[in-house]
Amino acid sequence: MRRLRYLVVGTLALACAPLARAECERLFEALDKADRQDRVAQYLVEGRDQPLPAKPLTVRIGKVVYDGSLPGNTFEPHQTDGVNPILRALRKAKQEGKVKCEPAGSDVYRGQAVEKFRFDNPLMPAQYNPTIVWVAKNTDMPILHEVHDFGGFVWAYGSAVKDPVVKK
Repeated sequence: MRRLRYLVVGTLALACAPLARAECERLFEALDKADRQDRVAQYLVEGRDQPLPAKPLTVRIGKVVYDGSLPGNTFEPHQTDGVNPILRALRKAKQEGKVKCEPAGSDVYRGQAVEKFRFDNPLMPAQYNPTIVWVAKNTDMPILHEVHDFGGFVWAYGSAVKDPVVKK
């Protein structure tokens, strides 16, 4: 009986492995597609129903990331390679066999149908994991990144991203 139990559990684990990899690929594709956008902004929110703040926490235009955590309405520019640090960390974790993703259901966010993906963000302390990225079905891009016990980030793209006022 014990041997049969181990066989069933092992078979289920092997059968579910491709599903986990497929879910990770969907998450990777969404984050990668967001990276390919020329204009991206992220707004810090305490909860998914909070109205967007007037000023985003970060704006990326091309490979320049503008830090909006400064007081007032100004941003500080930083040249980057344009790759989302979370995506980079997830790719590294995948190479090391340590990435874990799973579907977290479907929902609607700000009028858009979404798929949700739960994963541990390698860049965050354990207390903030797992995190959930909400991917809009009509664009296949992230629109909300919920961080456990923290709130999260709402994503905006394209013409919805205003030019930041740069700190002088």
